[in-house]
Amino acid sequence: MIFFYISLSTYICFNIIKYKKVFSVLQKNKYDLKSYSKWLSKHLKEVFLTKELSFIILIIIALNFNLKVIGVSTVILYTILFLLDYKKKNKVKIDKKLITRIVILALMYLGLNLWFILDYISYHYADIIFDNTAFYYIIVVILSYLSYFIIWLVNLIALPFDKLFKSIGGKYAKSKLKKSKTR
Repeated sequence: MIFFYISLSTYICFNIIKYKKVFSVLQKNKYDLKSYSKWLSKHLKEVFLTKELSFIILIIIALNFNLKVIGVSTVILYTILFLLDYKKKNKVKIDKKLITRIVILALMYLGLNLWFILDYISYHYADIIFDNTAFYYIIVVILSYLSYFIIWLVNLIALPFDKLFKSIGGKYAKSKLKKSKTR
């Protein structure tokens, strides 16, 4: 399991750059679900026909080879993708809405990794000689490929929180204004 997470180091670096790009698109659409959906439908080729599509090779490797070959292949392929996208500049303004979406995305990945760990532990302590790590690689690769749709889902989840934070912020501002007027 440790080898799995070490091999994902370049995957994480690549995804930081990729999600920065996706978040910049979301910000350009002002976090509006309808306009982001329209952007996605207009740019399907840009979203689906990417260099990342080469990871079909990684999925084939995951289904046919041992874990060390899969791990090394993951490191090599994501290093190449990272280096190809490293110079691209995507400006993202950090605001409350973006922070909410980053936290939700981090919680989703944290939950997924918790499931990976619990699944790994359940198989290895039950005297069953079976390893799902190749399946974990496949899930991780597919999640990276579908990042635009994951952000759509994250944005959908974050909308009620935006309204909640806006109402809390409005009440807080009104109470501050009342206090300053009474002085």
